[in-house]
This record gives sequence, structure tokens and C-alpha cells, in this order.
Amino acid sequence: MDLHVQNSIKQNEKGELSISAYSDGLAEKKEIATGIAKLCAAFPKMEQGFWSILTERIVVNNFTKKRMRDAVGYVLDNFRYKELNISDIIQFDKRIKLYSYYDVYRMTGQVPHPDFEKREINGNSFYVKKTDLLNNK
Repeated sequence: MDLHVQNSIKQNEKGELSISAYSDGLAEKKEIATGIAKLCAAFPKMEQGFWSILTERIVVNNFTKKRMRDAVGYVLDNFRYKELNISDIIQFDKRIKLYSYYDVYRMTGQVPHPDFEKREINGNSFYVKKTDLLNNK
């Protein structure tokens, strides 16, 4: 599985680095329109301007085809409130934690280690757990 290099590396509040697990192609107009149509049907009280802004944010956030399908499916299956927010869709992502050489050495006592794969992302070397790659397929 290739990590999606178009997505930037993100750092959480604990300082941990990660990248999106979605590595398929960027969502095209058709996939975005299909997802938006499903959400429109499920949330008919939302105004047209909301859908335009959501579509724009999906494009700006480099949603892949699979991430688009998964985000829409997740919201349709799990949303409990009356009003949908842009962030309910945009924040949906499956992340793969990135480890430095030092992190892997500290955890395992050896680098390379059979539980990790080395990856080059944006010109930097990182390690990812093989189990994280399998769990995010």
C-alpha cells in the first residue's frame, strides 16, 4: 500500500505524526456529486449553500474516491444530530502513525525491525507499522 503523498503529514496534540491511509486516486466530480446527492437526500433541510461549501472543502482537502465513499457512509450510518456540519465529513479520515528511526529503535531495540516498513514521504524517511497498513486497507 502506498501512502497518499498528496496529503500532508499531520501532527496531533501529543506531537505524533501521521498521514492519511487513503492512497487511491483523488475523487472526481462524479464521485463527489454522488456522495453529495446521498447526503442531500438524507439531510433535506440543509440549504444549497451548505452543499456548495462542502463540495469545495472536499476538493481542497484532497479527498480520494474511497475516503469520499467512506466518509459519506460513516455519516449516513452514524450521524445522530439534526443538523450536519461541514466538519462531520471533512474530519473523517483513517490515519497511519509515522515513526522516526529513533522511535523504532526505542520501541524495538533494532532498526530495521520486521514489524516496520521504511517509507519516504515528501523527502523524509519514516517508519510505519505493517499491522497499521493491513488494518487500514
